Order: sequence, then C-alpha cells, then structure tokens
Amino acid sequence: MTEDPLDRLRAEAVRDDYPSMIRLARALYETGLGPREVLYECYGVAFPDEFFVLATKPVLMFDYTYQPWDLAVPPDRGGPEDDETDELEADILARDADLVPLGVCLNMYAGFGGLYLCYRLTELAAGRATVFSIEYDVSPDSPITRRADSLLAALHEHLTANAAWVESERHRTIGHSGGHVDDSDVRVAHKFVADIEELRRRVSSSH
Repeated sequence: MTEDPLDRLRAEAVRDDYPSMIRLARALYETGLGPREVLYECYGVAFPDEFFVLATKPVLMFDYTYQPWDLAVPPDRGGPEDDETDELEADILARDADLVPLGVCLNMYAGFGGLYLCYRLTELAAGRATVFSIEYDVSPDSPITRRADSLLAALHEHLTANAAWVESERHRTIGHSGGHVDDSDVRVAHKFVADIEELRRRVSSSH
C-alpha cells in the first residue's frame, strides 16, 4: 500500500527541526486548510483567538519567534518558508518540550523584558492561553514562571511598564546634553500601549 505523503510528513515533523514543521505546514495548506486547522495539525492543540490576531506580527516591542508564527501564514501570503532551526527556540524545547516559545520582550528595563514568553501545550489543550517566561540564555535548570492569563495580557503589562520607564528616563534626562529619550519616544511608548489595548478589545469583541 502506498504511503500517504501527509502521513509521512506528520511522522517526520518535530518541533526542534523547524524545516520539518514547515514542510508539514505547507503540505497542509495545499489541501485547503486555513491557519487555525494547520496549527492544530502541527501542534495537536487549538491556538487561542489572540494568537491569530497577533499573527500579522504587529510592532509591539516584542521579537517574535519563527514558529509557531510563520506556520500561521499561508504560502499565498508569503510563508512559511524553509529556514534553519533557531538555536534559542531549540534550547527552550530541550529545557521543557511542553513550552511553545512565542518571543522575547525587548525593553530589558521594563517588566519582564529580555525574557522569552511561551504558551504550554498542556494549557492550550485545556483551553487556556496561559503565558510563562523563561530566561534568554536557557540552561537545563532555567526557571519557568507563570506570567499572565494570555499573551495579550503579558504584552500589555510589559508595554505599560515600558511606557512608565520611558517617561522616567525622559524626566531624568531633561536638560542633559546627549539625552537619549525625548518627547517622541514617550509618544511612541504610549502608542504601543494604545495598540495593545485595541488588540485586546478586538479579541474580546469576537467572543
């Protein structure tokens, strides 16, 4: 009996081998599935609404991982494309394979900046979008900390802390030559907060 190519790709796909996940995702899109169904096939769990709202990767002081984000982009919209496995993502999976790395908050001085935010497969399977953090330089003993009920909530916390930090830096550097924070930086920081609040409203209104 001839082996089903999709079954072969399913068997070959492993999360710490990003190209194998891409091959499976592309094949699934070719069958007519949409992003939600493709992500379910790839991970075995349903991803929350917030994930698909954020899948366009809006600029939010957040550096997105390759997967699962790129797997949620159909080929006719530019993805997913073959690439090498990201070593940092692989290190996180080696620490705890239940984690789904999502990205790192960029302001090291605000909230949990510099930490990777992750879903957990077991939480997603239970219908929860709980977010956990793990340090950037992952070791076998890296602590894993629960941060928020959702990624949007975690990003809101980080961006609110970022805005407060930017304002404090503006006040601290007023009148100093070479100050690196000005009024435009404050406006941008508050726009990030407004943007994440709008995304949260969008998800809430869809329920």
